[in-house]
Amino acid sequence: MNVVEAVKPYLKSAVAFATPGFIALGVAVQDSSPGGPHVTSAEWVGILVACFVTGAAVWAVPNLPRKEPPE
Repeated sequence: MNVVEAVKPYLKSAVAFATPGFIALGVAVQDSSPGGPHVTSAEWVGILVACFVTGAAVWAVPNLPRKEPPE
């Protein structure tokens, strides 16, 4: 089994884990954020919580089985 096939079942969850983190990190480094261009401890906690909650929620929902096209 190659790496792609091994990761494929978990890819949806990995993307769901990373996406809110990148978005929250992008917001945290704005000049208008509480820490300015620096990320504060509270912002790091918020980023981690967003990542884990979203990743876990997506991981918990099973994928639907593929529908075979009608012949």
